[in-house]
Amino acid sequence: MAATTSACVLVRTSCLLRAGSSLRLAGRAGSLHKHVSVAGAGKCNFATSVDDITIAETTADKKHEFTHDDDGSGYGEIRERFTSPELLPPMGTRSKLLDYLERQDCYKRRKVIDIPEFYVGSIMAVTTADIYAKGKSNRFVGICTRRGGYGLGATFILRNVINDLGVEICFELYNPLIQKVEMLKLEKRLDSDLKYLQDALPEYSTIDPNMVPIKHPPGKPVPINDIKVKLKPRPWYKRWERAELQGVDFSNVKEELVEQGKTWWLPDYKRMDLLQQWKLPENLRTGIEREVEKLESDISQERQK
Repeated sequence: MAATTSACVLVRTSCLLRAGSSLRLAGRAGSLHKHVSVAGAGKCNFATSVDDITIAETTADKKHEFTHDDDGSGYGEIRERFTSPELLPPMGTRSKLLDYLERQDCYKRRKVIDIPEFYVGSIMAVTTADIYAKGKSNRFVGICTRRGGYGLGATFILRNVINDLGVEICFELYNPLIQKVEMLKLEKRLDSDLKYLQDALPEYSTIDPNMVPIKHPPGKPVPINDIKVKLKPRPWYKRWERAELQGVDFSNVKEELVEQGKTWWLPDYKRMDLLQQWKLPENLRTGIEREVEKLESDISQERQK
């Protein structure tokens, strides 16, 4: 058992040293205490064991924000504090220590570039440096059709129709080539994946490159665009009638195909599966929210200087 523990510690130590972090190990065969020092991030103490790593979190002061109405007479709607999804670790056996170090790298990048809050369905503009022309940059405007990944590997896809040709670009959220991320219109859609826009009419994906940004009132809930798009005649990229989509209008599709496609929907026994309803532990989410609050306060103080 002691030999296995030492081997695991050596592997984790080598990985952390490659990442540029300093790690001091002191402990016994049963438990270890790690003190991590990240450049520019201070010190964080971890109480760790061989099988599990728990982070010493603190409870957040508040999880919701109250905003006054425009006339100042009362309180408006309650909106939950937004935490970027790539900062929340997914389900599975993972090293909480390495997740913490990766989040610190994300925070450092966010101090360099402003990454706004956005969802699938939001209209955005991304300016990237041109690697083939020194001093030049490219700006692409489109609707966010997909968002995924975790940590530094987070990605999002923007789609636009240019000269009657559908164009989709997959951006890495923390790519150093990204110079600016602009939010032109903050909104959500009925579905979490808008890949079906490839088979929809071009009018649903055409965005004006010179679109004027529409400011969203701070603290107000994000509006949900309940538009239902119409698809082109078949063949499609995918059998969309087999997917349980709420943002697609199947009125121009034969009823036989629609009814047959419903048999492919998620069965009831999978809907009640507890793994499908898995959520991040509250103590870990609270600790990440506290880190995000500290990041926002640091950025605001730097801007005031």
